[in-house]
Amino acid sequence: MTGSTSVTQHQPNGRGGSTGSPRSGLGLPLRNSVEAINLPQLIARQRWLILFLGSCGLAMGVAYATHAEVLYESQAKVLVAQRSAGLNNSGTGTDVVDEDVLANHMGLIRSRKIVSEALAEYGLMELPSLVAKVSDETDQVDYVIQNTSIGKGGDGSARSAAIMNITLQHNSPEDVQKILAAIMRRYERFIVSQVESVMGEAGRMIQDAKRALEADLQAAEEEYLVSRQNAPLFFQGEGSSNVYQDRYRRLSEELLELDIQQSTMRTRLERVRESLKHIGGGSDLSDHLDKLALIDSDSLERLGAFAGLQVSASNSAEFKAAMPAKMEEARAQVTRLLMLNAEREKLTAVFGSGHPKVREINNEIQLVEDFVRKSKEQTSPEMTFGSQAIKPDALLRAYIGFIEHDIAAIGERRKELIALTTDAESKAKELIEFELKDLVLQKKIARHEAIFDGIVGQLQELNTASGLSGFLYEFLEVPRLGKRVWPNVPLCSLGGLVLGLLCGMVLAVGNELRDSRFRTAQEVDEAIGLLNLGHVGQMSAIDQGIAGLVATDGSSESEAFRLGRTILLPDIKSKKVRSIGFTSSMQGDGKSTIVANFAQAFAQVGLNVVVVDCDLRRPSQHRYLSLQDQQGMSEVLQAKLPLAEVIQPTEIENLSAISAGKTPENPAELLQGVNLDKAIESLSNHFDLVLVDLPPVLAVSDPAVVLPRLDGAVLVVRVARIRREQLANALQRLQSTGANLIGSMLNVVGADKEFDAGVSQYGYYRNDYTRSSSQRKRGRAAATPGSVNNAA
Repeated sequence: MTGSTSVTQHQPNGRGGSTGSPRSGLGLPLRNSVEAINLPQLIARQRWLILFLGSCGLAMGVAYATHAEVLYESQAKVLVAQRSAGLNNSGTGTDVVDEDVLANHMGLIRSRKIVSEALAEYGLMELPSLVAKVSDETDQVDYVIQNTSIGKGGDGSARSAAIMNITLQHNSPEDVQKILAAIMRRYERFIVSQVESVMGEAGRMIQDAKRALEADLQAAEEEYLVSRQNAPLFFQGEGSSNVYQDRYRRLSEELLELDIQQSTMRTRLERVRESLKHIGGGSDLSDHLDKLALIDSDSLERLGAFAGLQVSASNSAEFKAAMPAKMEEARAQVTRLLMLNAEREKLTAVFGSGHPKVREINNEIQLVEDFVRKSKEQTSPEMTFGSQAIKPDALLRAYIGFIEHDIAAIGERRKELIALTTDAESKAKELIEFELKDLVLQKKIARHEAIFDGIVGQLQELNTASGLSGFLYEFLEVPRLGKRVWPNVPLCSLGGLVLGLLCGMVLAVGNELRDSRFRTAQEVDEAIGLLNLGHVGQMSAIDQGIAGLVATDGSSESEAFRLGRTILLPDIKSKKVRSIGFTSSMQGDGKSTIVANFAQAFAQVGLNVVVVDCDLRRPSQHRYLSLQDQQGMSEVLQAKLPLAEVIQPTEIENLSAISAGKTPENPAELLQGVNLDKAIESLSNHFDLVLVDLPPVLAVSDPAVVLPRLDGAVLVVRVARIRREQLANALQRLQSTGANLIGSMLNVVGADKEFDAGVSQYGYYRNDYTRSSSQRKRGRAAATPGSVNNAA
C-alpha cells in the first residue's frame, strides 16, 4: 500500500471517474466444499438444529427403552489354573493357562452336550418361559446357547487373568438363575470326574520356599542393623529433621540480608560522592543543607560526636571565651536543620510532597533557615569554631569514611558466612545421602517380607490337578437371581441422543453447504470483484457524535480508513474523483458511520471536505457530526433555501456538512430533480471532495437516482447479514443505473473470526503498530463500544 496507488481501471460513464467495476455475470455460487467448512463455527451457527435433533433422538431412545422386552441376566465366574509341567524339578508354582486351553473350557460350557444334559437332568425343558421361545428352527437348547455368552479376563488390571465370565440372558429372573445354575453344576461334575489331588509335592515346595526366604530376610535385617550402628550423630531415623539443612537455610537468609545491606550502602556512597563534587572546600554549612540531608540519622549521631571532638581539641579556649550562648544556640539550630532535612526526605518518599506532614516540616525548616541566616555573621564557622571548624565537605568525607568502613565490615562478615554455608551444605548432603540409604534398606526388607508372605500363601493354596491335562478350576461367583440388564434406559437414551446429534450434524453440514452467507473476506472480494478499501469492526455509538469517530484515534479501525484514503487519494487530488456516494444493500449495514469516518480521514490530510446527507428518509449525519437538523438538503432541493445557508462547519478542521433537513413527502422525486445536479456541481467547485450519504440500494430507489450523477460510488457490505443473492441484486441494480463503482468497504461487526483474524491479509491492522505505548504495556483497555451498525 503506497501513496501512488490508483483505482483507475476504466470509465463507463461520462463523468470521467475512476472505477473498479465488478466482474460481469455476478456468479455467486453456493458453498459446496466440505473441506472449506470450519467445524467449530458450523456447530456454533447450527447449534439449535443440532440440539433439536439430539433432543428428538433422546426422546426416541427413552421411548424404545420403555416398550422393549425386559431381559434379566445371571452371571457366574470360574478360575481356570494349570498344573506346572516341571513340578518335580522346580520349587515354584503354576504356569499361565494357554489361550487354546481356556477356549476349550469356554466351548465346553456352551456345548450342546452340557446344556442339554443340564436342562434334562433338572427338568427345565418344560419351563413356560423356555417353551415360549421354541420355533420351527430353534428348540430350548438352541435358545439357551444363543443367549449364553462367555468372556475371559478380570476387571481393571486383571484383564489377563484366566477367569471365565459366563452370563445368560432371559426374560424371567428366576428361570435364568435356574438354567445357569444347572449348566454350571453339570460342568462342575464333568470336571470333578477328571480331577485328582496331588498334595505331597506341594507341601515339600512350601517348606523349601520358607527356608530360602527366611535366610534372605535375616541377611537383610542384619545389614540394616549394621547400617544404623554406623549412622551419623544427628540422624534419628525416619521423621527426624536435618539440622545441617536448617542451618544452611538460616545462613543463606543472613547472607541475602547482608547482600541487600551492602548494595544499599554502595548506592548511598555513590550519591554522597556525587554531592561532594558540588560543595566547595570553604562553603558555609547552611548553604549545603540539602546535600547534608543525604546523611542518615544514625550517621548524624556519629558525625556529631566526631565534630565535637575536633572542635574541642582545636580551640576549646577560644570557644569558651567568644559568645558561648549564641554559639551553642546556632550550633543547635544547624544540627536541628540537618535532622529536619533528613526527616523531610523520609516523609516525602512515603507520603509525597503535598502531604500535610511534609508541608508542616517545610515550614519549620524555613523558620530555622531564616534564623541561621540572620545570625550568620555572629555564628559563622570561623567565629564560632575558629580556623579548624568542620566544613560541609569535611562532614561528607567523614560520612564516606563511615560508609566505606561499614562496607568493608560487611564484606568480612560475608566471607565468614560463605564459608559456614559451604560447610553446612556439605554436611546436609551427607546426612541426606545416609537417609536415602536407610530408606533403601528398609524397602529391601519390606520387599523380602512381601515376597515371603505372597509365595507361601500361593503355595499353600496350590492344588495340583490331574485330568484335562492337569487343569483345575474354582468357582469365584455362583449364579444369582437375574438382574435386569435390558432395556438400559441411560444407554438407550445415550444411543438415541448420539443418533440424533449425528443426524443434526449431517443436516447442519447440508445447511452449511447451502448457506449463501459469506464466511471469509476472500469470498466477499471474489463475489463483488471491486477494489477492497478495507474493513472495520466495532466503533463508538452514534450518540457520542464527533467524539465517537475513530478515523484519527490510532485504532485498528482508523487504520482501515487510512487504507481506503490512501487508495482513493491519487484520483481525488488529480480531480478525477470529486464526489463519492456511499450506499449499502440493506438498512443497518453501517454506511453512515463509514461516511463520517471517511470524511474525518480525508480532512485530516488537508482536503476541504463536505458531507451531504441525502438519506432523506432516515438521516443520521447530523448526529455523527454533532450538527442541527432543522434545515438542510431537503430545503435546498425544494428551493426553499440557498445552498450556502445550509452548509454547516464542524468541530473538525477542513470538514463541513449539510444535514438532511426536514423529512419530505417525496424524497425520490426531489433527488431526481435538477436542483441536486446544481448542488453537487456547486459543492464540487468549492470543495476538494464531496461525500454523499445515500439510503440502501435494495430498500429504496434513491441511490439509483443519485449515484449516476456522482464521480464514484462505494458499496458498504455488512458480511454478517448479507446473502449472496442480496449482494448480487444490489450490484446488478447499481450496474443497471450506470453508477461508477470504485470500491467496497466491509463491515465485519458480528461476523466470524475469519474476518478479523490478526494474522490474515484482511485483518493486519490490529497489531502493535496500531496501539499506543500505554496500550502496549497494559493490553487493550476494556471498553463498552457501540456498533458500526448503529446507523443505516
